[in-house]
Amino acid sequence: MKRFIHKYSLLCFGVAAIWFGSCSKDGYVQYDEDYASLRFIYTAPGNDSIVYSFALYPDKEEGIVEIPFKLIGLASGQTREVKIEVVKEETTAKENDNFIVETNELPADSIKSTLKIRVKKTPDLENHDLDVKFRLGSNDYFAAAPVDENMYRIVLTNRLANPKGWPFGEYSRVKHQFVIQILGIATDYDKWTQSEKIHYTSIMVDALYKYNKAHPGNPLTDENGLLVSF
Repeated sequence: MKRFIHKYSLLCFGVAAIWFGSCSKDGYVQYDEDYASLRFIYTAPGNDSIVYSFALYPDKEEGIVEIPFKLIGLASGQTREVKIEVVKEETTAKENDNFIVETNELPADSIKSTLKIRVKKTPDLENHDLDVKFRLGSNDYFAAAPVDENMYRIVLTNRLANPKGWPFGEYSRVKHQFVIQILGIATDYDKWTQSEKIHYTSIMVDALYKYNKAHPGNPLTDENGLLVSF
């Protein structure tokens, strides 16, 4: 009797191991389709927002912001609509006037995609920034997203903002404008190699030296009254 129970336990354990193994591929755990949901992908824990600055694109009146999200569950052979809600109590931007949700679908056979939000440059951005906050909701395809991964915020501004991969020490808008003026490069600093960072920093050090020499007693200072340095 004991040998029978032991063999039965091993059999159950083996079946369970095979089942769990079949539900995981490359570290991605799959779930029953009835329990599929989505979550936003943050660049870092708690980093649930992005700043879109029209000051970086002076010739543009509109732009596209892509918000990445990921499936929790099984991929499907059909395209599935994503329920995207505007959190009105935390949104100062106006739908259609300041932003339009362009795409809100998870393509067939996919586990990742992006929400595409068209943003517009409007006169009110000259006076203040505007926020729009989104929430992943539930619908016929997806259950509600995890509460700590269901929100994303876009900040619209017409001022310069700290770009990803900023390589020139402490950030300031004046310093950023000076970099654009000298290098003609406003974004994509995160794509620079280490040698490129060293090269461009040396150019900026030289440019700042020449500026300060040409303005004796009035060196370049930032919007906080601090001396600009590289």
